[in-house]
Amino acid sequence: MLRRGAHLSEGLILPRVREVMTSPVVTVGSEASVMDAVEVMVQEGIGSVVVVDDGEPVGIFTRRDLMNRVMKTNLNPTQTTVKEVMSKPLITANPGEPITAAVERMRRMGVTRLIIMEKGRLRGILTETDIRLKFSRGYMSHRLLMKKFAVDTLAYATFWSGFAFVIQVIIVGIEWEKYVTSSAIGLALTTLLGGFFGRYLDIFRQKLHV
Repeated sequence: MLRRGAHLSEGLILPRVREVMTSPVVTVGSEASVMDAVEVMVQEGIGSVVVVDDGEPVGIFTRRDLMNRVMKTNLNPTQTTVKEVMSKPLITANPGEPITAAVERMRRMGVTRLIIMEKGRLRGILTETDIRLKFSRGYMSHRLLMKKFAVDTLAYATFWSGFAFVIQVIIVGIEWEKYVTSSAIGLALTTLLGGFFGRYLDIFRQKLHV
């Protein structure tokens, strides 16, 4: 039950992979030459392309593959196909996963990219650059901002309501009826200000780089 609650809270607070990944994905056919793949990467300004065979992703070709498997071994990039030097098997993630689960998988597998698959279909790609630009800066999209606003407000309200109850009712000895009446205004203010405080804290931490 505790583990289920932890997963639920993580899903509420953290963005999902679909909110951080890049889509659509730039692909090349498995029979394309290394030179063709490199030209696509340069044209698109990206560091990798997903290799597909009959529309199905079968590998990924990266700048590291170019350096380690083509340049270092003196292969001819115009006569070598990407399927000969691509990285495989693909390390995948689901678009509905929390971003932290994807980051941990990347760390554990020693990769810098995950292929995002859903029901057997290619949905996107998640790279370290995506994570650095879209996640670590902290909830900059409107959808993520509203989600975090709601969660911060809930946390703020429940914490201070419990704190006020202990002090006023248990320690000071205020009657329950009076506490409920006086708490109405306090609860309204807490609900109104809670999320704004969370946003202020985010901005404050970013400015101080903490």
